[in-house]
Parts: sequence; structure tokens; C-alpha cells
Amino acid sequence: MTISDRQHHIGWIDYAKAFAIYSVVLLHTHCVEALSVAINGYVMPLFFFLSGFLFSRDRNPEFIPFLKKRFRQLIIPYLWINLVAYIIWVTVLRHFGNDPGDALQWQEPLWGILLGIPPALVHDIPIWSILCFFVVEIIFYVIPPFGKFTDLIIAACAWIVASVISLLAGEEGVALPLTIAPAAGALAFYALGHYISERTIHLKLLFSPSPAVLLLGLILLTAGLSLNIPTAFFLGILGNPIYFLIGAIGGVITGVQIAGWLDRIFHDGALIRMISRGTLIICGFHLLAFAFIKGVMLFCFEIQPQALVANLPRGILFSMAATLLCLPLIWIIERWFRFLVSK
Repeated sequence: MTISDRQHHIGWIDYAKAFAIYSVVLLHTHCVEALSVAINGYVMPLFFFLSGFLFSRDRNPEFIPFLKKRFRQLIIPYLWINLVAYIIWVTVLRHFGNDPGDALQWQEPLWGILLGIPPALVHDIPIWSILCFFVVEIIFYVIPPFGKFTDLIIAACAWIVASVISLLAGEEGVALPLTIAPAAGALAFYALGHYISERTIHLKLLFSPSPAVLLLGLILLTAGLSLNIPTAFFLGILGNPIYFLIGAIGGVITGVQIAGWLDRIFHDGALIRMISRGTLIICGFHLLAFAFIKGVMLFCFEIQPQALVANLPRGILFSMAATLLCLPLIWIIERWFRFLVSK
């Protein structure tokens, strides 16, 4: 999970990224089914909206340098994080508990890594999003602007494609290469974010903390979620695309408003900045942090893994612990292995 290029420091962006990545971690605890449904409805649209918001073609005027830069920033981390997670999975994790990949042959996830098929990444499924960011950004870049409504047209066309994929995929989803299934919907929110970023009046309405705008976002999010069926964005499963879109737009508004309010109340902070910078690392390693915490609690304190996420309070604490456990790794990589997450 990375945010694109136009990133001079904007306080609410840090809070938005921190809110989004923590939502991802909390989602994967599966502590409350209704909460998982809600987070699935907004978290990836929010991430891609923020990324599109910060994209700047002016700072990336030539395609080949842009391609090389994003390959270095996204594909290299995608590969090395996958490698680390795969080694841990194949040597340790697949032999314990109810790992969903324990019946797979050792080489099968490798094909998932190389082909970019999200459900095949059983060793670390969230890592699909890093490849998806790369695919979406390259597609968006190669479409030349053809008018002031280019971004909206791209968003509309991408959502139509995503809706068709969802319809054809049915309830089981679809395993398309290069994260194509989620990339179509992701492109829609990326383009929408870029459209909003260049229009001051929209910026003021959306990003200025406002109880009315926050309430509007919550209403849209609640309406979309309550009308729709459970979804799985990474599989291209949107349920009813119209209801999903309503809920996702509400989720984006809500997430941005929450970030704005947090920035207004707490202002800038080193911890939030660190989490914001480290979203990619948290995305790639929080499931391994889950496994580490569960292993320690089981073998040292005889606490069963299910008990750690038995309800919402425990799920929140567990996800917070996993997020905090990733922070030393972020610090180590930023200090000594910067080339692994090159900016």
C-alpha cells in the first residue's frame, strides 16, 4: 500500500493512510463479521482514492522514467516481501493450525507471485495490493488527458469494466493475472481521486472537517453496505456494483473526514508519520505479526489463537499489537535498508 508521487507533507493524508492501514489490519482479525463486511466496503477504494489524489503528471512528464521509478518503488517490494513471507510460510506456517494453504504443493504460491493472482498468494494475500497499485498507475498514466473530464470518464469506464467482471465472476470471484479483477475497480477510485485533487471547490467541501459532510459519508456508507451483499474487492466481487459504489464513496468521505478531524485535534505526530510512511511494510508483514503473536501466546501462555480475537475489544487490541510490532521493522528498513522501499 503506497501513495503516489505528489506527496509534499499534508497532515490529514498521514491520518488517512494510518486509518486505512489499521482498517486493513483490523479486517484480517475477522473478529466481528459485520465489521469485516464494512471494512471490505471502503478500505481499498480509500487507498486508491488517496493515491490518485497525490498523483502528479507534471512531476512525471516522461513515461519510461515513471515506469522505472514505480517498478523500483512497488514491484521490488512486492517481490522481496513475497519472498520473505513465502519462505516463512513454506518452512513454518503451513505446518501449523488451519492455514488455508496447508494442502497446497510448495510451488503453487510461486506461480501466484509471478502471475499476480491474488487468491493464490496464500502465504500473504494482502500483498496483492502492491502489484495492483503498479498496474493501476501504469494504466492511468498511459491514457492521455483529452479534456477536463478525462478522469471522470476513466472512472466511469473502469467501473463499468469492474461491474462486468463482478457479474461474470459471480459469488466465487475470479483468478485473473496481474490483479486485473480488482484493478478495474481500483482504477475508478484512483481516477476519481485525481479528479478531485485538481478542483479547489471539491477539495474544500470534502477535506475540511465538517459534521454535515461526515454525517453524509456515514449515511452513504451505511446505505451501501446495508443494501449490498458481502463483497471481496481483491477477487473482483462487488455484489451490486451500484450499492458498492455508494458505500465506497461514503467510506472515502468518512475516512477523509475522520483524518481531517484527527489532524485538527491532534496535529502532526511522529507515530502517525511513521505509520503513514510504513503502510507498505505493515501491509506486507501484519499477517506474520499475527502469527508471531499467536505463537507466543500459545506456546508461552497456553492461550488459544481464537481467544485473541474472540470479540471486538480483543480484535482491536490484537490488531493494535500487530501494527505496533511492525514499527521496529519500519525503523530498521528506513535506517539500514532504504533501498528495499526506495522513494
